[in-house]
Amino acid sequence: MTPELVEFIRPGVSAPAAALLAVASCPALDVVLVSASTPEHWDDAAKAVAAPLAPERLRSILDELTAG
Repeated sequence: MTPELVEFIRPGVSAPAAALLAVASCPALDVVLVSASTPEHWDDAAKAVAAPLAPERLRSILDELTAG
């Protein structure tokens, strides 16, 4: 995850949160297993999945990734 990609996914989140957010926003997934080494990491993960990406935003991220 480059800083630019993290900012493209959702400005202001950490790289792990951006990655988790992108995965958790996929409509075909029912479950995403998450592990955290600290309470702070767990809170970061919980905040990331609390507001999933809109389908059109996820599509624009995927389009950007496949264009590269």
